[in-house]
Amino acid sequence: MSWAPVAMRWPSEATRWMEQLDAAKTLAGSELASTGQRLAGLQGLATTNPGPVGEAAQGAIAAGRRALAEQLGEVPACLVVTPFQSGIGQGRGYQHFLSAPNLLQQLADKLTDGTDAARPQGDLHALCLLFLGTRYEQLAAGLARFNALLPMPELVRAQRRAEHLVKLETEKWQIPQSAPLPRWASLPLERCTVLKAAQQSIAGQVAVLESYAADSAPMADLAALASRKAAQQQARDQRLAELRQSLEGGQADSTLRARLLGPGDATQLRRMLLEGESPGHEWVTSAGVILVGSQQGLSFVREMVGL
Repeated sequence: MSWAPVAMRWPSEATRWMEQLDAAKTLAGSELASTGQRLAGLQGLATTNPGPVGEAAQGAIAAGRRALAEQLGEVPACLVVTPFQSGIGQGRGYQHFLSAPNLLQQLADKLTDGTDAARPQGDLHALCLLFLGTRYEQLAAGLARFNALLPMPELVRAQRRAEHLVKLETEKWQIPQSAPLPRWASLPLERCTVLKAAQQSIAGQVAVLESYAADSAPMADLAALASRKAAQQQARDQRLAELRQSLEGGQADSTLRARLLGPGDATQLRRMLLEGESPGHEWVTSAGVILVGSQQGLSFVREMVGL
């Protein structure tokens, strides 16, 4: 077993259930597009026709909720180790370091830590991720790429601290420049008592006029609502398509390594983690994540990192 560079990509297998909803989404989209036309023809009528989308969507709704429950029903246990945690990294003051071999040792020790009541038990699989760097900016960049897809609180804090340390190291030699006093500023008209009283009086009159202007026809309101729903759905689909496209054809990143272990109990997983060739002490600023759970529970993250 060896550590493989990670190329972030879209988990197509783990999200295949989304394709099952395409037919219902197409039907719902066409029905929603014609809703405005139907509402325009409802003037003066007492009944409405909801269309075939309601009945057809029942099966898709059940399938979608079942797929979401299966995907989130087996959430693996998660352990994060960073150089900035108390008692983990080496160094003084703001500067803390944690080389890759020491990081692996910390992760392995936590697998068999009997003092932790939340430690996973049983015959399980493990997925280990290493974020390697020789400088803080390199570590922050690797964490940022991963946190953009799967943010974890400890990793987000480590990314921010690494970024702040880089900024501190860069800016501590800069002497700030300040313009001589006095300085130009805007006239604080909002503090004038005359304007305050005038604004309160005018605001009350405008509010009354707006209440009359907002008295529109219910059919027009329903048509506008249907139009907004269609626009919102298109925007959500576009964001999902852009995210999926950004993950296609990704290049392998040597600063992010992944390894799949198991099955086995905690002791066996610890032994597997420490076996084989691993990154060396040249990676002086490293962070790591180990996920422990069933093979099904790890499938989403495993496919996302290309294993």
